[in-house]
Amino acid sequence: MNADLTFNTIVYKKTFDEKGRSERQSTARGVNIPDVMVVRSQDYVDSTTKVAGKQYNARIDRVNIDGNGQRYTTSCYFVFQVPEIAVSGDVTDVTTTFKALIADSGFMAAVLNNEK
Repeated sequence: MNADLTFNTIVYKKTFDEKGRSERQSTARGVNIPDVMVVRSQDYVDSTTKVAGKQYNARIDRVNIDGNGQRYTTSCYFVFQVPEIAVSGDVTDVTTTFKALIADSGFMAAVLNNEK
């Protein structure tokens, strides 16, 4: 596993790593307002199809401080399930669609402003 990863110009340095969980942080904005990335993985079995696979969860947290000194965290995460019988094309298809979905500012605005 790569120790340090860079996304959106933020360099996440590995702070914790064990089987099934890793954590990386960037303190470039200050130690009290870190950017944090946590990645988890676990085995699963689909309850309907009984097909086993691996489930991954990645979470990004960005800590900020408002004008009154109140600390708050904004988070985004995704869950990715890969059945053991999936082929690389299956993974590529869902990943490409997901990337397009979150990159579409119109979709994100609609979801964040209107979804009930």
